[in-house]
Amino acid sequence: MGYLGPGEVSFGYMAARKYFDGQADVMFEPRESHEQICDDVGRNKLDHGVVAIENVCDGMIAETIHAMDDVNGKFGVQVVGEVVIPVRHFLLSKSGAIDDFHSVFSHESAIRQCRKIRSQLESRGIHFQRCASTAEAAREASQKSDIAAIASELAEAKYGLKRVQINQNAENVADRLDNVTRFWVLSSWHAQRTGNDKTTFLLNLDQHTPGGLQKVLGFFAEKEINLLVIFANPIPGKKWEYTFFIEFQGHITDDKMNEAWDELRVKGPLLSPPRLLGSYPSATSDADPSAAVQSGL
Repeated sequence: MGYLGPGEVSFGYMAARKYFDGQADVMFEPRESHEQICDDVGRNKLDHGVVAIENVCDGMIAETIHAMDDVNGKFGVQVVGEVVIPVRHFLLSKSGAIDDFHSVFSHESAIRQCRKIRSQLESRGIHFQRCASTAEAAREASQKSDIAAIASELAEAKYGLKRVQINQNAENVADRLDNVTRFWVLSSWHAQRTGNDKTTFLLNLDQHTPGGLQKVLGFFAEKEINLLVIFANPIPGKKWEYTFFIEFQGHITDDKMNEAWDELRVKGPLLSPPRLLGSYPSATSDADPSAAVQSGL
């Protein structure tokens, strides 16, 4: 199982451990980026990978959608599951003193999840620097006293860091105390239907067709299939062109979903064939996703 490293202190590692809870034969291997995780799953260097896809503060994780767009097209990598974990961010440094550091490192999504604290620190002349992961940020902060990190409690303990007090508070610095992140679990096979599933597609609309998006969604709405998420992701190197990420409630083998999928492929106003990223057990509904059985696990 690949996850975003380094070490065993990232939120990706926590998600991987939660998904495979109780399975002693699973090996967890860190990778440097979501792109590398997706690619290694596609090249069969990993049986599974876990990547962040959505955060309640920051929204969709664009780098994951870009990576899946690439590897799904080349290797057919599928989403086979999801896991949701609470996310608590802490401002950490070697000394714990706010006057000792001039920069704050973290993953770009984590920084956006902490806009309030960022505004306060920038007003003091402190700069923010993006890096590959919160775990990497914590490692950097442990090596340099003039750097702080936004990272997890695991990172705090692993690297011997101290919490920085802001306004007499050294606790969670995320904007929302109910902050959670949804992670995808990736593999090269398809997940079995559970009756409590989601299905995700990627498609490129012909933007010269009036009402094109409405027509696409209509194929599913007419069959009373619930839309969960829609997100327009810019296509690298192409101005004003987007790949649409669309997620529905249900499994691709459901009769209604399969019929809508067929209509989309035949009648949809698309520039290229739509792609199925996967049908997988839901971890965000009231039903229990642990009852799901993934083929090959």
